[in-house]
Amino acid sequence: MKTTLRFLTGLALLASTSVFAEIDSLLPNPGDDAGFVSIFNGKDLTGWEGLSEFWSVKDGAITGETTEGHIPKENTFLVWKGGQPGDFEIHCKFRLVANNDKGFANSGIQYRSKVLKPDYFVVGGYQADMENGKTYSGILYEEKGRGILAQRGQRVVIRLTEKKR
Repeated sequence: MKTTLRFLTGLALLASTSVFAEIDSLLPNPGDDAGFVSIFNGKDLTGWEGLSEFWSVKDGAITGETTEGHIPKENTFLVWKGGQPGDFEIHCKFRLVANNDKGFANSGIQYRSKVLKPDYFVVGGYQADMENGKTYSGILYEEKGRGILAQRGQRVVIRLTEKKR
């Protein structure tokens, strides 16, 4: 049986851009998405770990923010510490706002990932990429691994004995 969670295992803040990432649909909403369990209480980051200088809750949304003079030294994530999910579906809405001169914002949701540097919340693994442009949202990216694994609409089979083609 498939377990369904309304959940986020890790949000990325990318050091290459200034990003304001707001996740607003993780609020508990009875009657919506029957069978889904929210792992965000809509009030604070209980059950989550990350660098408080970048992660907070604003207006009921998980918010990651970098600014011109305050950019992480490498990608850092907010990590859900509430258990080990089985099969799941992720349901969320996101908004990315660029607060840089390039007008570009990029972030992502990590899943089935491993924490590589616990002191800085650096993770490696699969990422559902998000951006405010037309290239990266919806792609499958492997953070700290092979990079882009699949573009939007593309089907890719990766076997353990083969390298990415």
